[in-house]
Amino acid sequence: MTTLTLQPSGLSGEVADGTNLLQAILALGGQIASKCGGKASCGACHVFVTGGRKGVSKLTPAENAKLDTLVGIGSKSRLACQATILGTEPVTVELLGALSG
Repeated sequence: MTTLTLQPSGLSGEVADGTNLLQAILALGGQIASKCGGKASCGACHVFVTGGRKGVSKLTPAENAKLDTLVGIGSKSRLACQATILGTEPVTVELLGALSG
């Protein structure tokens, strides 16, 4: 189990290792958009992993290709549907957009 913290809400909880960030965020009660069913084709689940970046899986080619098409991308950007919790360290994620409140 790994501790996942959601910002700006401050929600925090334990999630199972191997869970993708999208599922983990929703399980903790976070609000995040997802339009493509986790296929890395819409980019709606873009988040910033602000802490514990070694605690999530590496970028996949599909995720990297989609991130290259989005505005506001940074070095901490991930698609929640593609990043998997590894369990090596606690992870903090900043939710973006209108649903993050």
